[in-house]
Amino acid sequence: MTEAVWERVTVVGCGLIGASFALALKRAGACPRLAGWDASPSVLDEAVARGVVDEVDGAFARGGVSSSELIYLAMPVGEIIEFLRTRGGQLKPGAIVTDAGSTKQEVCRAARAWLPEGVRFVGGHPVAGSHLRGLAHARADLFEGAPYVLTAVESESERRALAALEATLRLLGARVKVLTAREHDRALALVSHLPQLVSSALAVVVGDEPDAAALRDLAGVGYRDMTRLAASPWSVWRDILETNPAQVAAALDALTRKLAEVRDELRDYSTSAAGSRLGAAAALFDQSGQDPA
Repeated sequence: MTEAVWERVTVVGCGLIGASFALALKRAGACPRLAGWDASPSVLDEAVARGVVDEVDGAFARGGVSSSELIYLAMPVGEIIEFLRTRGGQLKPGAIVTDAGSTKQEVCRAARAWLPEGVRFVGGHPVAGSHLRGLAHARADLFEGAPYVLTAVESESERRALAALEATLRLLGARVKVLTAREHDRALALVSHLPQLVSSALAVVVGDEPDAAALRDLAGVGYRDMTRLAASPWSVWRDILETNPAQVAAALDALTRKLAEVRDELRDYSTSAAGSRLGAAAALFDQSGQDPA
């Protein structure tokens, strides 16, 4: 069993990510006392009943100061920012705060603005999970082999906090990457936020057809894989788009330019010279690693 890294950790938000983090800490033996807090009393009760956390962090109910060394914020981005604004003063000096939000620049700004001196913040984002939500789907192995971004820091005390978090996450099997908040938001706009919008748009395009039910009945694995993300809730994605609009717009611009090239080429193809080639379409397959022949 691993020697404990933390005496007490509080997981705020006991859904899929927060509960999985708690279960992973327990399995690794990294913390002997796990507390929980959630805006939903029923979710919090279930987390205790299932043994995901050992106790409720009552400081947040009473208006006191939490005794936990590590506070793990696993809520939608808007709720993380609101917690930092309204609850930052309830964290003890020396505590480390990290989050699991899908965007980082606005969260890091909020931490700088609202956390008191002596409380150290390191932004985080586990690139894990699924379209499924909630405590019932939590797994101790959720982070194994998955990328986990931590945000770059500047001060010596923050660097020590970053090192402690990095060591903990490696115990959980995550592949830790340290990026600036801006680097994170650009990267995730391309490889996470853009795929979500593409998936949702495809589902809507097919759903808007008068024979949508028949079309879906004909669909194979490719369509199901492409639209799986469309089941993700707007309540989560609203915050992501609101806190990363410029980077997501740039990613959409890059995608639509590629698609527009293929669209225009296909429109002109029927009148093109004999022997002409679908160059733009072929280039998509060629550049993505597929054989255009």
